Amino acid sequence: MQKRNVILDTDISNEVDDQFALAYLIKSLDNINLQAITIAPFKKSGYAPVETLAEGTDLSFNTAGKILDLLNVSKYKEILYKGAISYFFESKELNPATTKIIELAKANNHITIVAIGAITNVALALYHAPEIADKVDIIWLGGNSFLSSKNNEFNFRQDVKAVRIVFNSKAKLVVIPCRNVASHLSTTIYELEHYLAPQGEIGQYLCEAFRNCKLAYRKTTEDIIGENKTLWDLSAIAYLLNKDWFNTTEVSCPKILDDTSYKNTKFKHKITFVNDLNRHEIYKDFFIKMGYKIK
Repeated sequence: MQKRNVILDTDISNEVDDQFALAYLIKSLDNINLQAITIAPFKKSGYAPVETLAEGTDLSFNTAGKILDLLNVSKYKEILYKGAISYFFESKELNPATTKIIELAKANNHITIVAIGAITNVALALYHAPEIADKVDIIWLGGNSFLSSKNNEFNFRQDVKAVRIVFNSKAKLVVIPCRNVASHLSTTIYELEHYLAPQGEIGQYLCEAFRNCKLAYRKTTEDIIGENKTLWDLSAIAYLLNKDWFNTTEVSCPKILDDTSYKNTKFKHKITFVNDLNRHEIYKDFFIKMGYKIK
């Protein structure tokens, strides 16, 4: 079987879920040719309150390298590329990540971009090289489901102009909404301590990152009761690996209004929205690949 060419575009220091997602992807490379890991912009998240996009990019670049070291695949640090330090609506300047996306899209018959942050780098690539739209397909975690009135979601709201560019590009696009879809991927430290913590340095590191992330959001001592967290970005990796774990629908590409809400259309090109996912199958696959074995 020919391996699938893949680019991961991630704001990996924005939240802990990207770090889990990168580990999941690296543990799933049997049928995947990972050609680049590109760094998406972010700033002022609740977990890593960096003040500028440049700071966020540098932090993410270093975090990605650390995860690769912990997974004993330091060779993949050679395919790490820093991305935009301005949002699309602020600047159309090329950057190393965008340049590499364009280069790989032109060099391959087909390539999949798994985007789990603001979609600025992908939008810039399509803006500067619109001809690559026929050669890429994009899996993006962003926005919310149609059950939500607006897309006031971190990946979406950071760079709405970039979202419009990608939606209107006619590249093959799968959107995994956060609220009401990826939000099913909630877990607890107790589940992670059982399945993940015993799996060496990477397991211990991810559990500790999870604990620290929850500390950052905890307001009172009582908040620890029933505490859980969604590892949103696992959904995009899982979709890349097995579409059977997802329920999807094709729709005419919606218009994105100024308040970030979707307006339905009838006669535009089709894009795919995920409606639901199988949490059990995704977490089972993740924990087994990370090394868990039934005793």
